[in-house]
Amino acid sequence: MKKKSILEIKSVYTANAFEVDGTPYVGAGSETTPAVYLMDLKTGDASLVADCPGGVMSFVPAPGHPDLFYSVMGLFPPFVGADAGIYMHRRTADGWETKKAMHLPFAHRCDILEKDGKSYIFAASCSKFKKDPLDWELSGELYVIPLNVVTGLPEQPELVYDRIWRHHGMLKAKVDGVDTLLFSGAEGVFYMVMNNGQWGVRQLFDHEVSEFGLVDMDGDGKDELVTIEPFHGNTLNVYKCIDGVWTKLYTDELWFGHGLSCGMFKGEPVIVVGNRRGPLTLCLYRRKEDGSFEREILEEEAGPTQTLVFNANGTDFILSANQLKNEVALYY
Repeated sequence: MKKKSILEIKSVYTANAFEVDGTPYVGAGSETTPAVYLMDLKTGDASLVADCPGGVMSFVPAPGHPDLFYSVMGLFPPFVGADAGIYMHRRTADGWETKKAMHLPFAHRCDILEKDGKSYIFAASCSKFKKDPLDWELSGELYVIPLNVVTGLPEQPELVYDRIWRHHGMLKAKVDGVDTLLFSGAEGVFYMVMNNGQWGVRQLFDHEVSEFGLVDMDGDGKDELVTIEPFHGNTLNVYKCIDGVWTKLYTDELWFGHGLSCGMFKGEPVIVVGNRRGPLTLCLYRRKEDGSFEREILEEEAGPTQTLVFNANGTDFILSANQLKNEVALYY
């Protein structure tokens, strides 16, 4: 396994990889400082995104608008986020323009889903308000924000769900062969469905989940569900749906589990997860031929916050925000 450190960012939290007009990029930012960068992986050039408040949790491109990006910013450790929200970042010939697109206290995740030729931002908060880090009295909220087809600008937000406590995970994936947006919290894992032009929420899994992934580990054409449980939890779990019931296949110990992602890496399905306490390791899991799982430590003393398994220009990568090292790294 090779490693390349591509960005140095103090207290890095967010690291995401995506393509814009066929060019692979990494967007990464700090949990505490205004440092947010967009890096062209072909050239290695990195641009500092201007006027960011810090506390970046997510950074995603707007489909069909190569110079427009959205983020969650303003959520600082430990859960200080009354001024958080959704931010819009436009890349221009003169630099960057950043402005707040929606005020959403304690906003924690956002992503963009395309449906029937239109793009929608889904933005979720971990709580309506928190008096202190241990205050989980109030539920979080999930909003959907349509983007204007011509301009990519946000239209009127709609509250679609407000019964999720300790929200943490969000993922674009397929459920029953349909592209959707999933999110997680104390009540489990949920996914979005659209009926007659209206968004609704359905439950996929009913245990408390911090982060999750979907990946076909055994090659039978059906995804297993991989979870960190409970919130910022101490176990990694792999489930298979057998006769309509999620049955646990594997569990392993974590320490403040964080940064879970799944995907194909060098021809095999893998699970990648970090420990923000204890050994502070970045770990990779494989399924062996006998059905058991093995763990490989990719990095010691890393304290990963977000990871992503992805492919760019025919090469498989693992992206990791190694917060303890103040670095964004690629493994390949």
